[in-house]
Amino acid sequence: MNSWIKGKLSLIYLFWALIILLVGLLIIGQTKFTAKTTYYNEQIKAAQLMKTSLEVIKEERLKRNIPVDVKLDTNQTGIIGGEYTRLTTTLGNLAAKRTSTNPAFAALLVKYFKEANLKKGDIIATGASGSFPALIVATLSAAKVLELDPLLIYSIGSSEYGANIPEFTFVQMLESLNKRNILPYKLLAISMGGYLDQAQGMFYPDSQKTIQHIVQVSGVYFINTDSVEENILQRMQLYRTASNKKPIKTFVNIGGATPNYGNTNASITYPNGLVINGPKIPDHPERGLIFEYQNLGIPIINLLNIRGLAVKNGLPIDPTPLPEIGEGGVYWRIAYNKYIIILLIAIEFFYLFWALKNKT
Repeated sequence: MNSWIKGKLSLIYLFWALIILLVGLLIIGQTKFTAKTTYYNEQIKAAQLMKTSLEVIKEERLKRNIPVDVKLDTNQTGIIGGEYTRLTTTLGNLAAKRTSTNPAFAALLVKYFKEANLKKGDIIATGASGSFPALIVATLSAAKVLELDPLLIYSIGSSEYGANIPEFTFVQMLESLNKRNILPYKLLAISMGGYLDQAQGMFYPDSQKTIQHIVQVSGVYFINTDSVEENILQRMQLYRTASNKKPIKTFVNIGGATPNYGNTNASITYPNGLVINGPKIPDHPERGLIFEYQNLGIPIINLLNIRGLAVKNGLPIDPTPLPEIGEGGVYWRIAYNKYIIILLIAIEFFYLFWALKNKT
């Protein structure tokens, strides 16, 4: 088409056509504005549900006579754990843990689920460690609002300040939400977590014994194998069976549990957030569920670098107090004035039409 125009029009006409186009693009850029996302109402509902869930979790914690450490949990959410406990696996970033308690993360999960084109009744396979219990709540809150079907496998081990209080892990948190029918989901399976998902090399010598007791009391199916490869295969089979032959539409990884995140160098550089077209898949038996499901063409939602997630989506880092529901870039999108765009196209079209009629 360009060659046809060039053959019909002199360079001076083409020059002015380009000027009109550039000026129009400049005007379009200058008149852009922010607007609510097309799924804003669902985001608000999910954030409200997450906020309510955190309030119930805090209430349950206090009922169990487990005080909230205000120095650690500045917003007194009740979901921030301790530093070194029998469930602590690795170091953790306190600011990241507090950042994750913002209910806007439930709105972010709505955004990711929508961008992954999930529909009512779709299956979400979710693998989570205890490191970011607030993000598990965010995921389940978004799933409930969008009427998705989450299948959750939980690893008990947690980095610092996560769900690492032995008497109040996410097992108990979820039970309290079940009783109030706020988040009516059950754990599909449970594992120890920590190094190789076997709670190896932890800070206390009796950590494995403590975790095994938590598993036993939970009554949930226990994944317990020395082989990471076998662990991964077991999880995939559990998801497959629980889905009743319906296809899994998304895999959500929360934290860094080995079977989910993998035990390869490629895992360390795996992108954060929603991943549609992921990186090169390593040929390694311990590459983790993020790569296994990517290999099947399934979108991945990787929730690990919380600071990066917050910055990318216009959410504050370690805010005190927590923002009001509806505050933050995740609820908004950049929009362009469609009438100006239509006008630009019309002007460009009529100019070229006029130029062709009046060419010399």
